[in-house]
Amino acid sequence: MNKYLPFACTTCALLLTVATVSAQPKSKTNILQPPPADVKVDGDLKEWADSLRYFNEEKKLNYTLANDKDNLYIAFRLNDRTEQARVLGAGLTVSIDTKGKKKASYSLTFPMAEAGEKPNMQMMRKPGEENVTQEDRDALMRARLTKLREIKVVGFKDIEGDVITTTNTYGIKAAINYDANGYLVYEASVPLKFFGEYKADKDQWAFNFKINGLSKPENGGGQRGGSPGMGGMGGGMGGGGMRGGGMGGGRRGGGGMRGGGGAPGGGESAAADRTELFKSVDFWEKFYLNI
Repeated sequence: MNKYLPFACTTCALLLTVATVSAQPKSKTNILQPPPADVKVDGDLKEWADSLRYFNEEKKLNYTLANDKDNLYIAFRLNDRTEQARVLGAGLTVSIDTKGKKKASYSLTFPMAEAGEKPNMQMMRKPGEENVTQEDRDALMRARLTKLREIKVVGFKDIEGDVITTTNTYGIKAAINYDANGYLVYEASVPLKFFGEYKADKDQWAFNFKINGLSKPENGGGQRGGSPGMGGMGGGMGGGGMRGGGMGGGRRGGGGMRGGGGAPGGGESAAADRTELFKSVDFWEKFYLNI
C-alpha cells in the first residue's frame, strides 16, 4: 500500500469540505431586505408597519437595516429610558466595514451634542423629583429635539469635514422623535456611493451599533438624588412638538416608558442608574447587501 495514500485522501477530503462550505448559499436571515417603497427618514416608523426586522438578544435592542440600489437605511426603537438619555445626550454611532472585518472604516453619529454642551441632568429625572414637573421635562425635551441637527461622519472621503447638518446636500439623512408609546425612534440613511468600491455579491458588511455614554459632569454637578430615567414621557407631549433632525411634526401622547430606571428618590438604585448613563453599549452584526 502506498504510504502517501492516507495523507492524500485526508487532503482531498479537507479540500472537498472547504469547497462545500464555500458553495453554501447565503442565509435569508443575513441578507438585508429592501426598504418599504414609500420609506421616509422622518423619525416615524409607520412605513415599516412598526415592525423592525432584527433584535439583539444580548442588548435587548430592536432595529432594522435595509438597502435599495441607492441607499442604506437604519432604524432603531428604544424603550429603555437610560438608553434614550444616552442617545439624546451623546448620540448613536453606526460604524461599517464593507469587508466584514469589524473595523470602523466608516461611521455616522447622530444626534451629536454641541461642542462644550453638558448633560442636562434635570431633563433625565422623573416628574416629582427635585421639584421637576411634567411640564418642565416636556419643555426641556422639546427644546432638546429642536437642536438635534448635527451629524458626525468619519471615513467618507468625498464629504468635506467631519460634521454636517441634517440639511446637508450629500443626501445623508437622519431624524429622531418619540412615537405614541413613548419609545425613542432613530432613523438614518446613507447613499451607497459614499462607501467607495465594495464587493456586495461576495463580502458581508460588518455593522457596529453603539449607544454612546454621556460625558461625566465636572464635580458631579446636577447629579443629586433621583433617577436619571426618561420615565413618564407619555401623555404630556401631545401637539406641537418638534422632531429631531429638523423634520417637523407633532409628538403624540401615549403610555409612559418603563425599564432602565430605578425607584423615585435617591439611594443606591438611583446612583446605579446614574452610573449606567456614562457607559457605552455596542454590538456587531454582519449582513450581505440586497443586490
